[in-house]
Amino acid sequence: MTTLTDSHRFPIRELVQRTGVNASTLRAWESRHGLLKPVRTPAGHRLYGVADVQRVQRLQELLAQGLSLADSAPLLEQEAGLAVETGAAPLATLRLKQENPTWYGYLLETLRALEDFSTERLDKLYNEACALYPVDLVTRNLLVPVLEQLGLRWDKRESGIAEEHFFSAWLRNKLGARLHHSTGLPRGKPLILACLPHETHEVGLLLCALGILQLGHRVVYLGANMPTREIVHVSRSSHALGIVLSGRGVTEPAPALADIGWLVETSRIPVFVGSHFSVQMKDELGRAGAVPLGDNLALGLHLIESRLAAQLSRPRRPA
Repeated sequence: MTTLTDSHRFPIRELVQRTGVNASTLRAWESRHGLLKPVRTPAGHRLYGVADVQRVQRLQELLAQGLSLADSAPLLEQEAGLAVETGAAPLATLRLKQENPTWYGYLLETLRALEDFSTERLDKLYNEACALYPVDLVTRNLLVPVLEQLGLRWDKRESGIAEEHFFSAWLRNKLGARLHHSTGLPRGKPLILACLPHETHEVGLLLCALGILQLGHRVVYLGANMPTREIVHVSRSSHALGIVLSGRGVTEPAPALADIGWLVETSRIPVFVGSHFSVQMKDELGRAGAVPLGDNLALGLHLIESRLAAQLSRPRRPA
């Protein structure tokens, strides 16, 4: 999969493919609201870059949260215009700085530890936060904002991709330790977690796995770039309670949706889909029988727990 950089420019048809938003809507967002600012070729053709992809994705997130275009535009400008110590300022980070300076301090120190690739400092900060606060608060107020920052700046720093990989490896170790220490806890049916095919960004899925463990469920973690149809064999062997899939940048939605629909039909257990793909394809996933979770981790975990509780409370059909 091609990695976009600031110097890589492409026509509107590629922006449509990468975001799932049709060309007429993109042009309207540009002409009526000034939400996109493409460069023009001498012939007048629009050319877009990675910043435009991120801007459209962020706008989709805001619209999915119920904001109007009029409300979203100033928020996008605020996020783009503010340069805080982290080098980027998503809305959640701005709110964190204003409402809880303690967590904001943890965020800055964690990002600096990532920039120095210091496992020791990451462990120290995480262990200190976990000693003072419940794990779910640490996830929501520290790990999720770190994830947001990495997603915003990976293409703006020379070591941005390496920092994201480093954080993923560190989180994977934390998940492994939690899985090891959860041995002997309730042995109910597990949830299977996997990224969609060609999806290599698994940080969000790792955070979801830690959250599911915190809820008291067992986890079978399959990680990045997992062929969707093969998961059905895992679900049968493990007698899984449900399946959680994650996809941030799905470039070919149609085959992914077909495979998810097949998995829903074949596995006969709830199939949840999170991250940006579930925002972009919310209606299509619903028609395929899957449960779109959105890209808010706390709300996604609540939806998983509510759906599983409702499923477990249903009376069993007689054989």
